[in-house]
Amino acid sequence: MEMTHAPHIQQPRHPRHRETVRRALGGTIEFRHFTGFDQLFAPHAHGYPVIGLVREGHRIMECNRTRYRLGPGQLLALNAGDAHGCVQEGATPLVYDSLALLDFHDCPPFAGPIVEDAEAIALMGDLAGLMQEPIIDEAHVEEELCLLIGLLAAHNEPETSDQTARDLATHSQSEGREHPSPANPAAPNPAAQAMAAYLREHASTTVRLEEVAAAAGLDKYRALRSFTAAFGLTPMRYLASLRVEAAREALATGASCADAAWAAGFSDQAHLTRAFKERLGMTPGFYQRAVTESSVSADRAKGAPLSPSTPRGSVDSSPEQVLS
Repeated sequence: MEMTHAPHIQQPRHPRHRETVRRALGGTIEFRHFTGFDQLFAPHAHGYPVIGLVREGHRIMECNRTRYRLGPGQLLALNAGDAHGCVQEGATPLVYDSLALLDFHDCPPFAGPIVEDAEAIALMGDLAGLMQEPIIDEAHVEEELCLLIGLLAAHNEPETSDQTARDLATHSQSEGREHPSPANPAAPNPAAQAMAAYLREHASTTVRLEEVAAAAGLDKYRALRSFTAAFGLTPMRYLASLRVEAAREALATGASCADAAWAAGFSDQAHLTRAFKERLGMTPGFYQRAVTESSVSADRAKGAPLSPSTPRGSVDSSPEQVLS
């Protein structure tokens, strides 16, 4: 999986004021975070779309000669060329996240500048979190961004398209439903099957959404809709499940957590641990100790029952042991 090691670049002005800028996807997107910001944004326009999320504070924004009042939880979707600016309202400084789509191809127009949509707001929050990770998971960022763009663009489209985008966003955020068998989608779908085959074949290597879509002859937005409709999860979450299973098998045969992570396609052990626990409910280290204990107990007992306090295939899950 391709990752970006992107150091935070900050320009502090006083204790309450901080800006952070990071780029990903080859510089095609730029994440900007502002904390303790109370200065005005002079009227201006960008040559690219911008998606923003107000975390704290209030602002009066003028966009295309219309005035808006912004507050916590407000999502902005600005098209290239939208003339806008804002000033502080009240005493609470602005905390604000934005994604500038500097060169993100095929981005459809948004119906902003204000979007009242819980799923879109949640997706933007997820993206902001991903962009502030020490190591940026580029494939995950790209997929989440495409889901968000599809949802924002759906406000310009008929009801059916809006519902499709909404369903995609819901699938993306519902980790607990990530259990359909990858080899058995709910209904036959040649395009989705082709993408799934590509993911299985390249599970341990760097995979990008455009490559997955190309395997089915689709653009990435249609690919997301087709795949999620067939499998109940997005391509990158499907890929993460494949990698978790590969790592699980490696751990069961004695591989170290670091070696299992690398062989399965994770960038490091931390990413494996998070994905493993989200899907199997335990850390890789705990799983491996449980499997090892089960095997050792079976070899020693030669069929004799284990002690009631030590069930087969388990170990004491004290906090010290759960940590991998």
